[in-house]
Amino acid sequence: MKKIGLNFIKRKIYKALPGKIRLRLLRFFLPELKLELDHIVFRTAFTPQDYLASFNLVYRVFVRTGFTQPGPTPFRLAPQHCNENSRIFIGFHTEGNEEKLIYSISVFPDSIENGLPMDMVFKKELDMLRSQGRFLVEAGHLAADPYYKMNNMTIPMLGNKIMHQYASRHLHADDIVITIHPKYRWIYEDFLLFEKIGEIEAYDYANGNPALAMRLDLRKAENKYRKAYKNVSSRNNLYHFFFTRESASIILPPGPSSIEKQLLENLKYLYGFNS
Repeated sequence: MKKIGLNFIKRKIYKALPGKIRLRLLRFFLPELKLELDHIVFRTAFTPQDYLASFNLVYRVFVRTGFTQPGPTPFRLAPQHCNENSRIFIGFHTEGNEEKLIYSISVFPDSIENGLPMDMVFKKELDMLRSQGRFLVEAGHLAADPYYKMNNMTIPMLGNKIMHQYASRHLHADDIVITIHPKYRWIYEDFLLFEKIGEIEAYDYANGNPALAMRLDLRKAENKYRKAYKNVSSRNNLYHFFFTRESASIILPPGPSSIEKQLLENLKYLYGFNS
């Protein structure tokens, strides 16, 4: 019989409560978050091996969770991965000289040429933000090795932290936009403070699953987190986790970095993407 963890039970109880009560109890249900984890390192993907390992992890996780069908090529990627300023951030478990990929998230800056992956179904919602002069960044192709994730929220939260840092400090974006399954809405609304901007009943790119479009206003995010987590203890305070503390587990270059152009050209050639 599968063991049910305490955090799983907490989440079930939490989701059943009315919204206002949920927010008041938030401090008790968010587990302790650590800025450093032993043998865990997050960094930018640079090499062809990094990219292929990321695409394979996303493929395997998406097949297992029903967000894509098995196919002859065990990789999942988007045309926007070939954009010069798109990045993949990966998390590794390290043991000696061995590295095991356990986490991957892709960050796509908006562009006139290719737009964003979400434009397939949420173009109207994104165009509304664009019409206000806002620079959008989409985070997606998120996958975590279930063995390492388990009931530990620190690994995905470190992934969110590196996404925040790249979108705000390096790209100077106005908004992070995402597409998620509705069952994850409570996490992104109550904990990560995203707001819903659209929904569809069947998203072809997610194997016909329902999908929500959500947005985090980066212009207001820091103040929004400060207010929401004002009375939350430091051990699980996402305002401090995202905005006031650095993590030795995250390795990011101090300024904008470039991905080898030949790697991007190879991706375009191998997968038939147009520039």
